[in-house]
Amino acid sequence: MLPPQRALLAFEAVSRLGSIGAASRELHVTQAAVSQQLKSLEQFLNCTLFIRNQRGVTLTQAAQQYLPVVTGTLQHLKLQTQILFGAQQSDVLRIKANTSIGHNWLIPKLADFSNKFSFIKLDLTLVDWPSRQPCSEADVEITNGFIDSENTQVERLCQEQWLMVCSPAFKQQHLDALTNKDISQLPAIQVKGYEESWMQWLCHHDIDPVPPNVRLEISNSLHGLEAVKQGMGLMLVRSLVAKKALTSGELVLALNGSMPSDSGHYVITANKRSPKVNFFCDWLHQQDSDSAIQAMFSNA
Repeated sequence: MLPPQRALLAFEAVSRLGSIGAASRELHVTQAAVSQQLKSLEQFLNCTLFIRNQRGVTLTQAAQQYLPVVTGTLQHLKLQTQILFGAQQSDVLRIKANTSIGHNWLIPKLADFSNKFSFIKLDLTLVDWPSRQPCSEADVEITNGFIDSENTQVERLCQEQWLMVCSPAFKQQHLDALTNKDISQLPAIQVKGYEESWMQWLCHHDIDPVPPNVRLEISNSLHGLEAVKQGMGLMLVRSLVAKKALTSGELVLALNGSMPSDSGHYVITANKRSPKVNFFCDWLHQQDSDSAIQAMFSNA
């Protein structure tokens, strides 16, 4: 048998709000009714869920383990109801992502999200620059940098590292110069809009601060990496974007070492998140960061 739905609603509300009074106001029922629903659920489960005191209620260990199950089930039910009987587009999650991280990091992972949340249809748009009005045309934005807005909340995706990369053939061709850490005469590719510079990277590693010869400026890292693969030169790139190409061996580190990035990629949502946005953001936080790349290619 399944637990009574009203009892589950009362349990979720009291757990989230921390008091029976607050839950009764949200559910538009009396405190006595909420208390009775909690009691019926405890009897059904044959388990104590709350410790009552003057300050409110405290969840027992069993309740803490049960709460994510109940919350996820109720959110899933709510979203499915919206999909089947609500607005026609309630099942569509609109994502706007930076071109480079979208192609190299997000898209290879989306099959996992789609399999776990098959009831959510994805609408993905890739862009080079953050929106001037964040989340006005998307539910979630994953961008390189962000524009402040009182209507949105922002979370950094992870701490990234700057790496100097090149193609394997390029490294072999210029092995002597790279071994001597003399890159001043080597060709390079520069991505427009990056805050960190070649000079910062070189100084961070106590290398003669003479940058390479930038022969190509390009709008995003994705296309820059393609130019690197063709042997056009060196490039500074963030580890999260470079991870796929480094792991596959299409690219290598021109010089060992990394530099923590002050800038980075951010997840932007509206202040009030819908269930489908919560599902996606929770899933995002479960994805691996670039720690594996840091371990593989750091000087430690």
